[in-house]
Amino acid sequence: MIYYELKIESGDNVIEITEESTIYFAEVFLDTINNDTQKKSNAMLARVTIQGNIDESINDRLIKISEWARDLNDKTTYRKVTLTVKEDATTILRTYEIPDMFVCDYREVYGNPSDDKTAFFELNLTQKETKLKDFNTY
Repeated sequence: MIYYELKIESGDNVIEITEESTIYFAEVFLDTINNDTQKKSNAMLARVTIQGNIDESINDRLIKISEWARDLNDKTTYRKVTLTVKEDATTILRTYEIPDMFVCDYREVYGNPSDDKTAFFELNLTQKETKLKDFNTY
């Protein structure tokens, strides 16, 4: 089973989701904006999608993420995001450190109790244009 840890930083403001069973999906996508491009250019973005379960233990952090999604202040809109992907409690497969991320979309879905995921969130992030050189992978 894969485990994820998410850390979102803006100055002293830090949001962390580290519980093993909360995040169940993460995608890191280096996206060439124009798929018809014929040479390497700066027209590339880092995009991150994260999905996880909503439960009472992380409500305060999800409210902070929702507030970030609605934030229009240039000083706090762009934040450093660190996503750690783990194979188990001690084995890290990958760590992504991506500065200057902003929220493209945030949603919370409350479904049918017969579904496996009765309440989940989805966070779609994009890195600020021209900042791809600051993207780090470990």
